[in-house]
Amino acid sequence: MSEKWPGPSRATGWPGIADREHQAFGWTDMIAFVLLAVSSFLFSQSEARADEGPGMLNEGLGTPNEHGQRKLSLRSLPEPPAELKQLIGKGDITFLIGGTRPSVVDPSRSTGTRGRTFDAETQFRLSYTFQSRCRWSWNGSPNDRELAIAVGYNRLRLNVSHLMWFEKMPERESFWESPLVLHEFDHVRLSTDPRVTSRFLSAVRQQDRVVLTREESEPLITAASRRSGRSRYGRSSILRSLTGADAQPWLKEIVGAEFQKAVDLIGIRYRELDRQTDHGKFAVPRTGELHQWLHP
Repeated sequence: MSEKWPGPSRATGWPGIADREHQAFGWTDMIAFVLLAVSSFLFSQSEARADEGPGMLNEGLGTPNEHGQRKLSLRSLPEPPAELKQLIGKGDITFLIGGTRPSVVDPSRSTGTRGRTFDAETQFRLSYTFQSRCRWSWNGSPNDRELAIAVGYNRLRLNVSHLMWFEKMPERESFWESPLVLHEFDHVRLSTDPRVTSRFLSAVRQQDRVVLTREESEPLITAASRRSGRSRYGRSSILRSLTGADAQPWLKEIVGAEFQKAVDLIGIRYRELDRQTDHGKFAVPRTGELHQWLHP
């Protein structure tokens, strides 16, 4: 399940450069955010529980929010091991304790299993940003009435953040050794795998030329013809009147499709981790794809 926000966008364009009328340049900045709440669960409450001793103290816990969840300050915990500290930074993790499980607060984002209750849940939030430079041209002869866009993607990024929730506060002194905590960090490893980002960046940048059909081109040609007739530069060519904003629907489609593949891939790996470990009850196999995903 996903939610989409259009995000801010900005487009500027110039009528053209030099005397090559088959070229026009424009810049488009676009930010789009998608929230994917993929729940990962450790133990069924009827099978195992986090330590309910000293870890239940309120030290380091913020004021409960409207759902009874309290933000955990890591300053109240021992120094994490170097590897986990790095994951905390890469994964931009917010830790919550108690209250209602996040995927219960918003059932539309839940991947929970009916009939089971869980001690922990991890959600990841994925977003992408990019800036593009577009060059418009004819695909073949102008008489063919088919446009093409040469695209250069700049500042293309895939960003991830996490929400890690625990029903009960794990033992504070052994927090970083808790099987409950370590299983949730395995999920973070999957969604911060640099190979996922590399695959996304490579797939987008390979699509550096977009050819529009005649049906797609005609409305743009008509609109550009009207704009060129009103240009203060005189009647310039159709191509010179096309901007980065005109290209945006096709760029959104390209980047959005590859982004969704990244989202789906992480979701599949989250589910596979829980399937092979029964939500953390068993150790990760030392061989196989899952082990490779967790150790890039």
